[in-house]
Amino acid sequence: MVTRADVLDVVASTLAAECGCQPGDFAGDGIRLSVVPPARGGDTVGRRFPRDSHSLTIATMGAAAVVAATPTWMPWATELFGEADPREIFGARLLGAAARRVSRHSRSLHGPLLYACASRTDWRAREAPRGYRVTVGGAELMEPLSSHEWPNAASPRAAVQGRAVAVAAVATERDRVAGVATATSDSDDLWQIGVDVRAEQRGRGLGAALTSRVTDAVLGAGRVPYYGTAPDNVASRRVAHAVGFFPVWVSAFTSATAG
Repeated sequence: MVTRADVLDVVASTLAAECGCQPGDFAGDGIRLSVVPPARGGDTVGRRFPRDSHSLTIATMGAAAVVAATPTWMPWATELFGEADPREIFGARLLGAAARRVSRHSRSLHGPLLYACASRTDWRAREAPRGYRVTVGGAELMEPLSSHEWPNAASPRAAVQGRAVAVAAVATERDRVAGVATATSDSDDLWQIGVDVRAEQRGRGLGAALTSRVTDAVLGAGRVPYYGTAPDNVASRRVAHAVGFFPVWVSAFTSATAG
């Protein structure tokens, strides 16, 4: 059974593998600086996101904050964040300054984003509204669906990065797809939830029902489900809360600028 202690251990180990630090570095207080490790073949602890030649990650689980940068960025990251107040680590001043620095290398800074997880004892069953049918299965349920129509549940980047759909739930009303939720195997132990509901079908509890079914399957497989949102996406955060997700970490990170 996946407990809250399991959740915290998996998240700390995953973030540590990605940031090049130790899981215990997320405990205590203050700001810890770390050098992002190079990509390693066979790494099953970190998530299957690409390792960039220039990157910055800022993460906290509620105690110490870890600032991890690739070697070429470490000098300015240390200057900017090394003596900062941890309470201001995700404030506009520091993130704005970091965003300007990373933009010189055609990178974008995303976040802060809020991440929540669920354990078996926190999970709550949510039934679909009357008139909807929910089918739960694997990646085969996603084959006829368009990533343009369901961008969160059927992200085209996931498959390219090796983050396969492990669980899918599809809701239909009168044989028309009304909503979709998936869990992608972002790492061996940490699986990400993505959910989409047609605009005209929202506000009925369908998103929570789909998320609940997928989360139940992830926990049944002995993995930790996680759910990420922007702070202003209140509707999505309500869906996660309704299913029993609880806040675990906050992060900001860079990626190559599209274009």
